[in-house]
Amino acid sequence: NGLTLSKMALCQQVGLLLNTDIVIADSLPALMEPIAQLNYTDSALARRPEIEALNQTINIAKSGVNLMKSRYMPNIGLTANYMFFNPNPYNGLTENFGGDWSLGVAINVPIFHWNDRGHTLKAARSEQRVAELKMDEAKELIGLQVQQAIFQLNESIKKVEMAQVNLKQAEENLKVARDAFESGRQKTSDVLEAQAMWQNAFSDLIDARMEYRLNVVNLKRVTGSLK
Repeated sequence: NGLTLSKMALCQQVGLLLNTDIVIADSLPALMEPIAQLNYTDSALARRPEIEALNQTINIAKSGVNLMKSRYMPNIGLTANYMFFNPNPYNGLTENFGGDWSLGVAINVPIFHWNDRGHTLKAARSEQRVAELKMDEAKELIGLQVQQAIFQLNESIKKVEMAQVNLKQAEENLKVARDAFESGRQKTSDVLEAQAMWQNAFSDLIDARMEYRLNVVNLKRVTGSLK
């Protein structure tokens, strides 16, 4: 019943019909090696979408600062016009068209602005600083997540090793109990107790391997390599 309900719950999560038959391959490896810290943090900083979003925020803030700085710069404008006249003043007001060019240059130099531009520039720089601080905080949190994921993964490997040792001891204990029972030196209850101990050890090993598998997925998630 538990297996059937678990399959139905999985079908509901992935959008399949509840009565769809699912056959899942074993994904609990027996061989596991502890991992070193290496460059997982650098990989996470290069792949995590949060860092890319914060980089865009910083770039926008820098553009805002440059825009505010431009308000202190002189503004130069160039104009050019060509005008037609009829009658033509350049030809004795005759009834024909005449034209003339006009060029102009305008320069606007900010001299006094009641410090309103200074306030806006300061505000833009503050926004840039806030964005940079958020970036630093995000990098620290990601580094912390990566370290925790590595520690959890290595701890789960140790749990698997301990569970394997316990299972081996339970198997030896069960074998001894069965041999003694067959020779008439052991009661049935003792054999059943040894069988229950083996079953618990085997279940603990499955749980330990499952925890290891989840920690592998978690490490891929925090490093941005989970597909």
